[in-house]
Amino acid sequence: MKVFHFLLGLVLYLSIAACGLALMVSTQYPDFIQTALTWASDLPAWARVLAGVGVILYLFIYLLTAIAWRRRRSFITFENESGTVSVSTDAVREYLNSLKDEFAAVVWLKSQLRASRGALAVGLVLGVKDGTQIPELCKLIQGRVRELLEEHLGTCDLSGVSVEVNEIQTRKKSATDLSA
Repeated sequence: MKVFHFLLGLVLYLSIAACGLALMVSTQYPDFIQTALTWASDLPAWARVLAGVGVILYLFIYLLTAIAWRRRRSFITFENESGTVSVSTDAVREYLNSLKDEFAAVVWLKSQLRASRGALAVGLVLGVKDGTQIPELCKLIQGRVRELLEEHLGTCDLSGVSVEVNEIQTRKKSATDLSA
């Protein structure tokens, strides 16, 4: 998104610079603007509307990409004997997403973090394989999340770990299963 925004800004800047340069080097300065306006007014109405909508849409997309990539990062901050420690929630989220590899029954996993009133709330959304004992798996995952956060973040106040199973992936039947 950052690269796309940069490219849109570059095109916008070069367009404005080219128009400014054309005005500066034009020997017939007032006539140049009149010629451009006459040329634009000779275009059919649909072409002028399309050009105006295109310019507005281009500026809108440029502004939208600016908002999208400038998202503020949030941090988990806590004090210890030596000072303050801040850890990016994005880093913790990526680390928790690697839990999928520790549990064979988990097909996919997405983590969500929310810091409120000095405590960290962890939410996991996952898909599991068919035949999984979901309550037992969820207890194991919740315990592992608590263990990982205490081990790596130390004195982090954890308000809770919620696990939501959104998908149970069924096994594909093999040719031997179908013939039986």
